[in-house]
Amino acid sequence: MLLYLEYLPSLIIAMARIYPCAFLVAAFSFQHIRGMPRHTIVMVMALIPAPGIHAALEGLDYSALMFAGLALKELALGILLGVLLSMPFWMFESVGALLDNQRGALAGGQLNPSLGPDATPVGHMLKQLAIFLLMVTLGLGALTQVIWDSYLIWPPTVWFPLPGPNGFSVFIALLGDTFTHMMLYAAPFIAVLLLLEFGIALLGVYSQQLQVSTLAPPLKSLAGIGILLLYFALLQDLMVGRMNLLGDLKHSLGLLFKVAMP
Repeated sequence: MLLYLEYLPSLIIAMARIYPCAFLVAAFSFQHIRGMPRHTIVMVMALIPAPGIHAALEGLDYSALMFAGLALKELALGILLGVLLSMPFWMFESVGALLDNQRGALAGGQLNPSLGPDATPVGHMLKQLAIFLLMVTLGLGALTQVIWDSYLIWPPTVWFPLPGPNGFSVFIALLGDTFTHMMLYAAPFIAVLLLLEFGIALLGVYSQQLQVSTLAPPLKSLAGIGILLLYFALLQDLMVGRMNLLGDLKHSLGLLFKVAMP
């Protein structure tokens, strides 16, 4: 029993980095998993890096306050890692949200913000499709491997990982690439629906009796769904391409921080 208690601090430090990733990354589906199964999944994942952390901490005299500081530092790194891993899923969900916003389907969410992801059904569908394509192409191991590689780049026993020479620029480049491709992937919807809305507005100018505000939403919804059906095959290929880039994320992690070994 005492042997297992020796591994408890290492397990807690390992769980501190994995928890934010599991909560932020949509592929882990923690929005649907409630209660004790959440903690069990994170604990099982933390069993993999825990022996290495225990070996690094062995022989070092850490107080309870220092262990708490290490756990908080790991929590902050886990949030950053979770944001980086979540970017592809947020991007495709935003593509669907832009389509829903342009066709007027987000009016309910504007009146009632508590609707959550159901307020943008196309965005929620595209996010679930991205998760499905990740599972059938690369598998969940593509995400977990990035987490395991992060322990080599950012050792848990290092207190203050310093930013790399271009660390902030690398993060801004990743963020900018996500927003740029989000707009590029949503451009077909936005362009066609804007032209359709412009045409309906012109029609309303010459036909004063026409209820443009009533006519526009169903027409834009039909046009948006039609474009989505034509664009769906290409969008799936784009999703697979973005998921394949997750394997290259470990190279970006090494550029974000320059860590000295303890």
